[in-house]
Amino acid sequence: MKAKRLALMALGLSLGLLLTACPQTPPPSGGGGGGGGSGGGGGSGTTVTVRQLDSGPLVGAYYRVGSGSWQTLTFSGGQATFTATGDYEVAVRCQSGTDVYTDVYLFKATVSQANALSFACQASSGVGGSQTFQVTLPASIGSHTIQPGDGVVVGTYGGAYTGSNPVSVTTYLPDGTQDVLLAVLRATGGSPPTSVTPIGYKLVTGLNVASGGTYTVDQSGWQPFAATRTIGALSLPSGYQGLAFVLFFRDGMKSATTVGGVDRYGTLGLSGKYVGLAQAYSTSNPDNLLFALKDTEGNNWTPSLPNPWGANQFSVSGDTLTFAYPNAQGYDLSAAGLLKDSTSNNGLRVLIWVYPSGNTTTYQVPVVAGLNYALEDPNTRTVNFTLNAFRGDPAKAAVFFGGGTPTESALTGLDVAWAQRSGSFSGSSYTLP
Repeated sequence: MKAKRLALMALGLSLGLLLTACPQTPPPSGGGGGGGGSGGGGGSGTTVTVRQLDSGPLVGAYYRVGSGSWQTLTFSGGQATFTATGDYEVAVRCQSGTDVYTDVYLFKATVSQANALSFACQASSGVGGSQTFQVTLPASIGSHTIQPGDGVVVGTYGGAYTGSNPVSVTTYLPDGTQDVLLAVLRATGGSPPTSVTPIGYKLVTGLNVASGGTYTVDQSGWQPFAATRTIGALSLPSGYQGLAFVLFFRDGMKSATTVGGVDRYGTLGLSGKYVGLAQAYSTSNPDNLLFALKDTEGNNWTPSLPNPWGANQFSVSGDTLTFAYPNAQGYDLSAAGLLKDSTSNNGLRVLIWVYPSGNTTTYQVPVVAGLNYALEDPNTRTVNFTLNAFRGDPAKAAVFFGGGTPTESALTGLDVAWAQRSGSFSGSSYTLP
């Protein structure tokens, strides 16, 4: 998916690394045990649903149950089904193109771990071009007098009040008619700040947003935040830096807006969902990232980040991958250099999603003849990869980062964290250092 830049620009906090935390397409949605039924495979068992989230053309799609033979998946209305008992695998190849980021998708799970998977062939449109908001602030909001340095946030971007109106904010919202929340926040304590004071907000309803548009927001209708909640201090591994903030979303919006960060956030006199987001990165290797997402329910929130990937917790031997991150509930690996087109020999990018099968999970990368791909020569290959280990239901993260519009109901109960590690290696074998 295209990188959405989640930022508290008004606070001087850039969060541009954020969306590298998840695959460019939503993780497959884990459906738990699911109901039984019949599908493409026939017989009794659990029906597994595979959904394509766009209309990008396919080379083909296959599934197999256990160690059985690969069977064709046929899509109708954007989805295909089959019946499985125990473990199963799915392989999908998209037709390559300039807007196709991932060429091959490979999934492995048991029916008790997931009975619904999803993928997208074309890079998610997500957020399109920029928009400019010209915002006129009142002299005060509630008990707070507006002062130079106060930040106006639209979505997840902001601009600073310099002492005169209007405040210009360049932001990135999806196109279309939507409600847009603006928030005023005050940061203190330097850069990065040590404290944030939520001041107030304004909800603009039914705004028809288009890329390149300019929108004027006047000084009427601003409300003080109804209450202030605390954000607990991050517990960070040695050598990591991080921050936390909270966004507000309600049905009718297309993009959440930041309503606080660091130590405090504001609650509104409106119904909606509060999503806490914490991020940390290694100062010695900024590609090593930790993330947590939480439905705070409008309460005080102390973020809980996962541990970083450790040495020897991921390894490669030829076509076999081994994952051993403690207590992971799902893994994904996005890689270039593992697969190639069988005809042209052009390299292909693959996204591999594997549910764990114990403390150590081994996955052999399959070659599905009908999808016209092959393994790169392990002796001469160079592989670039991004690796994630999830705690909680990763499908919930996809709700927030999937490029589409979330809903309040889909965000309810959101509680997922993941550790990310990026790197590269050459040759047939590799062990995470």
